[in-house]
Amino acid sequence: QTGAVSAQLAKQFAERTLQNLYDYVTSFATKPDASMGMFGSGAPVQVLPVKVFEDWYNAFLRKLQRDPVAAMPN
Repeated sequence: QTGAVSAQLAKQFAERTLQNLYDYVTSFATKPDASMGMFGSGAPVQVLPVKVFEDWYNAFLRKLQRDPVAAMPN
């Protein structure tokens, strides 16, 4: 039973972490403009700056180092 509980907690942790990442980075999504070359052609795309991922990742690592339990997104 311990293995099943551990697997369930790992699954829950992964799902919540990925949802947190998705919510965070999509809040920074922008529509490209004409200065972005082919992306400014009116194609239905959005742009996410890599720095957004880097900032989230670094903050998440800091939380894990301080308190792994508290790092689990709600």
